Amino acid sequence: MRHLRNERGLTFVELLAVILILGILVAAALPNYFGAENDARVAVDNANVRAINTALALFRYRNNGACPGQTGQPSFTDFLNDKTYFPDGAPQDPIDGTSTVPAADDYPADYSSTTCRVTRD
Repeated sequence: MRHLRNERGLTFVELLAVILILGILVAAALPNYFGAENDARVAVDNANVRAINTALALFRYRNNGACPGQTGQPSFTDFLNDKTYFPDGAPQDPIDGTSTVPAADDYPADYSSTTCRVTRD
């Protein structure tokens, strides 16, 4: 009959080694995670700008070349809230859910009623 040794599990040194290895792995992974999150936000912002510019082209087509914000036309904010062009509402910031109206100070784009385009800063 074989006798099993009475093992209690990991020693303190082994436990410290495991914790150290896990710490190194986490430290290596976190920058990649936060970089990917920022890249995703930029991609969504770029997609929002493209969607707004596409809707602006449709607006110009329907309004004989006029742009939102010009005399006799709705404001740019009213244009963004028009369900004709944005059935789901104005494009939203992917992180905080606020409107991505380029007139807002924290949005990285500008709208020009002269060129009828939204451009990224």
